[in-house]
Amino acid sequence: MKDTLTLKLCTRVARLGSFSAAARECGLVQSQVSRVIAELEASLGVRLLSRTTRRVVPTEAGLEFLARVEPALPAIEDAENSVRETGELRGLLRIGMPAVMGMRIIMPRLTAFTKLHPLLHIELLLDDTWQDLVRDAVDVGIRVGHLPDASRTAKLIGTMHRVLVASPPTRSAARAFVDLIATELRNDPSLAPTST
Repeated sequence: MKDTLTLKLCTRVARLGSFSAAARECGLVQSQVSRVIAELEASLGVRLLSRTTRRVVPTEAGLEFLARVEPALPAIEDAENSVRETGELRGLLRIGMPAVMGMRIIMPRLTAFTKLHPLLHIELLLDDTWQDLVRDAVDVGIRVGHLPDASRTAKLIGTMHRVLVASPPTRSAARAFVDLIATELRNDPSLAPTST
C-alpha cells in the first residue's frame, strides 16, 4: 500500500492541475512531487496524469484511480492518526500533589520524563489541600494518607514514614508536647471509634 502522502499528492496534482500548486499546498518543492508521482505511476505500471506545458490532467486510468482513492483518504488518515495518538504521549497532563512532594520527589524526575515524551506538556498543581479533581481538571492526583472517597480509582505508589525529631535540649519539651497531644486525642469524643 502506498503511503498517504503519495496518494494525497496524486489527488491534489490532479485536482489543481499543477505540480507546482500541489507542491506549494503540501509544503514541498515541485521536483519532489514530480518524483513521487513518477514512482507511483511506475509501481502501478500505468500513467495516471497527462502532462502538457500548461496543464496536468488525469488520464482515464487516473480518473478511475482517483475515484477510488479520494473517498478513502480521510478514513486512512483517521486510522493513521488514531494509531499515532495511542503510541505517543501528547497533550496536557495536569498533576495535583502536595507542594513538598512535588518539589522533593516529582520535579527532580520530570526532566528525564519530558525528554522521553516531548509532545507531553505537564502542569504541576502544588497545593497542600486536596484539589477537587473534576472541578480543577486534574488528570492525576498524588495524595498522602487515606482516600476519603473509596469510589475513586487509586493505586498505591509508595509509603512514607513520619518521625518526630528534636534536638537534645528540646527533647523533654517535645516529649511533653507529644504526650499532651496523645492524651487529648484519646479523650476527644469526635475521634472515638464507631461501632458498625
